[in-house]
Amino acid sequence: MSDVPVEDSPTRFYLVNFEDYLRPKLPNKCQPLQRFEQPNGRTTNLYRNLKRLKVLRWYNSASKRFEQLPLPKFLGFLRARNDDGLCKRKTGFEIYCEMASIHGFHIFVGAKTWQRILWWLLICNAVLLSFILVIMSLSMSKETPTIRFIDSKMKPTAEVPFPAVTICGLNTISMKGLQNWELVEKVTKGNASWLELLEDSALPICPQIRICEWDNRMVNCLDKLQPIWTLDQRLCCTFNYNQQLFSSHLGVCFVLKSNDTDLQSSKSAGFEVLIHEAHEMPNGATPRILVPRGSEAHIMLRPYVNRFTTNMEGLSPQKRDCYFPTERRLVPSDISSAYNQVNCLAQCRSENMFKACGCAPPKSPLEKSWPICELKQMQCVIDFGRNTKYLRNYNDISVFTDHDEIIGGEQKNCDCLPPCEFNRYEFQSDIRFIKGMINTSIVSTSNQEVRLRVYYDSAIAEELLLDVYENWLTFIGTFGGITGLFMGCSFVSVFELIFFSCVRPTCNWLTRQQILWRRRRIQRVGNTEARSLGPAN
Repeated sequence: MSDVPVEDSPTRFYLVNFEDYLRPKLPNKCQPLQRFEQPNGRTTNLYRNLKRLKVLRWYNSASKRFEQLPLPKFLGFLRARNDDGLCKRKTGFEIYCEMASIHGFHIFVGAKTWQRILWWLLICNAVLLSFILVIMSLSMSKETPTIRFIDSKMKPTAEVPFPAVTICGLNTISMKGLQNWELVEKVTKGNASWLELLEDSALPICPQIRICEWDNRMVNCLDKLQPIWTLDQRLCCTFNYNQQLFSSHLGVCFVLKSNDTDLQSSKSAGFEVLIHEAHEMPNGATPRILVPRGSEAHIMLRPYVNRFTTNMEGLSPQKRDCYFPTERRLVPSDISSAYNQVNCLAQCRSENMFKACGCAPPKSPLEKSWPICELKQMQCVIDFGRNTKYLRNYNDISVFTDHDEIIGGEQKNCDCLPPCEFNRYEFQSDIRFIKGMINTSIVSTSNQEVRLRVYYDSAIAEELLLDVYENWLTFIGTFGGITGLFMGCSFVSVFELIFFSCVRPTCNWLTRQQILWRRRRIQRVGNTEARSLGPAN
């Protein structure tokens, strides 16, 4: 059987118009890409009951009516699409919603109109709440620009400057001074000055200190004692004033004994021990303790160190509400170079007194060019103190004092802000009578002797740091936390928003301009060729 070649069937060609092929066959029945309707399947009893009660029918009719409601022109992007993305071109907002990393924006793609409106309201509320919280955080940082917190590291007390210990007598006037007939004669004739009256009638304290031992039993500190006039015009004796001494735990010991008839005859004989910073002038508000005669007192100190961080340097004094140690210099030479609020207030009072009376009271912070008030000018000083509430009567002598009620006003009028760096000392005392007691180094049975010891009660000190409430790093953390909590926003979301709102429209505009330029070029080249050929003969 011979093989008969079979002729190949002719190749069939199909003419396909790709434009008609890509066009949707049923444009009226285009469905969105994302469906919110549940697929048809097994229905539950709840679905059948709701359908029987016509709840679903009412829901479908209400949603259709809601979609037919007119929307403003600027909210036209909320209206649902009637195609599957192939019938008409997608807007830039829809492209951004498909690719955005912010929570909730992908719901706009393929959703119905009411669903878009609902999500748009939720997103607007989230943006509004985050904006309100950010504004509240900024307002809190402006109202309280600084914050004080406890450092996790304790500081050894050996690195904390030892405070100044000022000893004052309860009797501020010496009977021997008042029995000075020369002084009495000057006062009666009106030839005595206010300064001379204070110095001659004051009771000295430093000669009554017989023994002073610093930090151990072998170091004598009598040469470190110096007389000092407090702001309430009392002559006292101070240790470690305008100095910087450090102590581990032994501290300083004093033994006071006086043969003055004033102390022996007075029922209130004793001493006041004032604890303050080394560069602070003692005043009526300085913390103190009363030590009666014939007793032994142990004053146990607990220091609190207050420091500031480098972030505070960027704030102005009005915002941080304090001065750095070297930021403001005080004029009087007898005040320490380090800034202190008490010294600043004392200087301000002296300046106001000088402006009102033309002089400054004796033993008060004053410049060299200021004259010292005389007894005839005492009435002006008293009247000035009554008007400004700067003075009070103390043992029939007008003296300066500090009140909590005037410090706030003086801070504004005198520009005396608190210091940013200072040491605060809290203390407890243990006092007992020493009559009949025998010390190994000192033997005394006199009830006029006073023994005093001041030392740290702990080897560590608590340190407080003053820092800004919110800097740029904490603001970024606060802003990121708020926006991430309400919107899920991040730096990537910001870059996406910048890209779709600025970069992408700019690139599209440049591309369109380039296409138009090429078209005009082609038309221009075609017109030149047509002119070159000329009219046909």
